[in-house]
Amino acid sequence: MPYYYVEGLYITRAGRRRALKSGRISAGNVEPFARSFYANSPAEALQMAAEALEGGEWVEPPRLSQTSEEQRMRQMGAPELPGLRMPAKKGHKKKPT
Repeated sequence: MPYYYVEGLYITRAGRRRALKSGRISAGNVEPFARSFYANSPAEALQMAAEALEGGEWVEPPRLSQTSEEQRMRQMGAPELPGLRMPAKKGHKKKPT
């Protein structure tokens, strides 16, 4: 079964209710969505993502791919941000007695 990554922006359920009253979407109610799903087809993955929004609504159509954003950036050779690399594990030193 293929693995699909669904990424996009969505407005929360509470934000959607506020937007219906005021007619505007505030930036505080928009959240990122990035999850992966095992699905038989891209349409099924989008359906599963829509259910995962729990009453929210897409601000723009989601992006669907079989590689994550991290994998795409690494393939492009994009530089990593300083300080975000995983630190090397250091061995435990025993104190002399």
